[in-house]
Amino acid sequence: MYRFFRKNREAVKKYLLIFFLGIVSVGMVVTLAPLPGGNTSQMEANILASIDGTSITAQELRRNVDAQMRNNSLGNNREVAAKLAASALDEMVLRHALLSQARKLGIEASNQELTQSLQAIPFLYSNGAFIGLDRYQDLIQQETGMTVSQFEAQLRESIILEKMRSAIADSIQVSPAEVREEFEKRSAKAKIEYVLFDPSQYLQAVNVTPEALEKYLEKDPERYKVPQERRVHYVLVDPGRIQALAQVTGDDLKQYYGQHLSDYRVPDRVMVSHILFKTTGKTPEEIVKIRATAEDVLKQLKAGADFSELAKKYSEDTSAQSGGALGWIVRGQTVKEFEQAAFSMKPGEISDLVTTTYGIHILKVTDKQLAHLQTLDEVKDSIHSALEKEKLEVAQESFARNLEREFKADPKEFDEVARKERLEVKETPLFKYKQAVPDLGNDEALQNLVFQLREGEVGGPVSLPKGLVIVQLLQIVPEHRPKLDEVRAQVEEDYRAEESKKMAGQKAAEFASQVKTGDFKKVAQKEGLTVKESKDFTRLENLENLISGTELGAAFTLAPGQTSEARSVGTDTIVFRVVSHTPADEASFAQQQEEIRDKLLNQKRSLAFEIYRQNLKQELQRSGELKINDSALKQFLSGYERS
Repeated sequence: MYRFFRKNREAVKKYLLIFFLGIVSVGMVVTLAPLPGGNTSQMEANILASIDGTSITAQELRRNVDAQMRNNSLGNNREVAAKLAASALDEMVLRHALLSQARKLGIEASNQELTQSLQAIPFLYSNGAFIGLDRYQDLIQQETGMTVSQFEAQLRESIILEKMRSAIADSIQVSPAEVREEFEKRSAKAKIEYVLFDPSQYLQAVNVTPEALEKYLEKDPERYKVPQERRVHYVLVDPGRIQALAQVTGDDLKQYYGQHLSDYRVPDRVMVSHILFKTTGKTPEEIVKIRATAEDVLKQLKAGADFSELAKKYSEDTSAQSGGALGWIVRGQTVKEFEQAAFSMKPGEISDLVTTTYGIHILKVTDKQLAHLQTLDEVKDSIHSALEKEKLEVAQESFARNLEREFKADPKEFDEVARKERLEVKETPLFKYKQAVPDLGNDEALQNLVFQLREGEVGGPVSLPKGLVIVQLLQIVPEHRPKLDEVRAQVEEDYRAEESKKMAGQKAAEFASQVKTGDFKKVAQKEGLTVKESKDFTRLENLENLISGTELGAAFTLAPGQTSEARSVGTDTIVFRVVSHTPADEASFAQQQEEIRDKLLNQKRSLAFEIYRQNLKQELQRSGELKINDSALKQFLSGYERS
């Protein structure tokens, strides 16, 4: 709770990410494309890429992806992880390419530059003083999994990469004309009245004939190709059947306890709550006021006030929401002053004010235990759960493998073997890869298995929430170009969508032609069309229905009263008349000029740096210094999807 790395965990992560991700990713303007391969016939299967004598291995890429997934809201989504891996490898290659180029150019990171970078991480220094090597090592190990030397080596690399970026991008400038153009985009406004022609309004007006659909299908038959489908029959082994094979006896409990005595030795520990008044970064005057508040709270506690309620009200620690409760702590877990106070108290006692590097604490000990060996009675429930789980896994594996062997010994007798084992054989309908199957769901492992089997082959077992499943493949319907009857609904839907869009465009063009010489609103009314009026908008804003101002550039060049041609905006078509223009406010130009220039400069420099990175990668591939092992990457991605 009070160790440096735990108390400041989120802030620490923020600063470490700035150093290891921000510096390099600042140039990520261009979407990364998959890396093309080269001559990789001599590369080991474990090596995904090789650049200037440095290899990038599958293990390094997996660690990279796993680290990113841990900080991703999608958690363990394997499909996302597989997609992320390709771009992650590209980023690793680009990083190595830049470092290789830096070495050729003699660009290095000095010890002084390393020290300056470390000093820029606020949590490594308290009031200008280094936190100490032990705490530094502890923080780095816990938050990065690296040693200090590994951390500092990566920090040196980041310094070198920033130097490369500066060398490439610092020559990029922004002209006054570019600043002026951006100011106009931000500030000049237009107001229009407009009619939207929505294709969905014409869907039912589309004339659909069998001949038209046949012709539409023939235009792009690959679009409607029917993927391979498969059908299986299977048995599902209920978990309850396995449960009966995994009974835990009293002798099992005693044996396990005797073999794991060291696991049940409890060190000296206290159950403690606290109220923290932070003093870090405060002035001496502020600390005097904080101590006065702490003393007042202590008086209330000594007078019988509820500790939990006062902790919720006053404590500045994350434990405040739970009434200051920290749970059990052992020696060596907290800072020295906190530990000494906690272990010197008796259950029920409230401490005086305790000062640590984090602030002023008031402690309450609710329980205390001396080092001892827990008895079997104390731990038998947890042992029972562990043994039962272990026995269940063994019993399930043994039962499933025996059953699988029986099925595979004579696949033609699948039904008979199932009947003998009192298992019901069920059959699926035809299903496509990754299509949910009734009763079995959409389990990835099962899907991968089914679509690797040959007809008549038995596969399994696969563990599902409902139990163990063993399947036999009955039928394969190959991928094929469909006849119209197979895909008529989809073809008709697409045909109507395409034709209705054409109709909307034609109607819009006719309307645009009429309003060139007529009154915009009257013509619309005559045609039964709805006229909308926009608010004042800039080129960087959207209209009410999310049409981007950048799609309506003519609104800023046509004179008020003039009408546009029919223009496609997303799936719709628009015709508009300019109502008014509001020029940019010249008085604000001077105020915005510097901010606009800085923004454009950062954008241009980031783009220039990214273009340099991509060109460098291509040049290294052409020269043979960079090789990408396509086959190893495909195998890696496949393994990730199945893991």
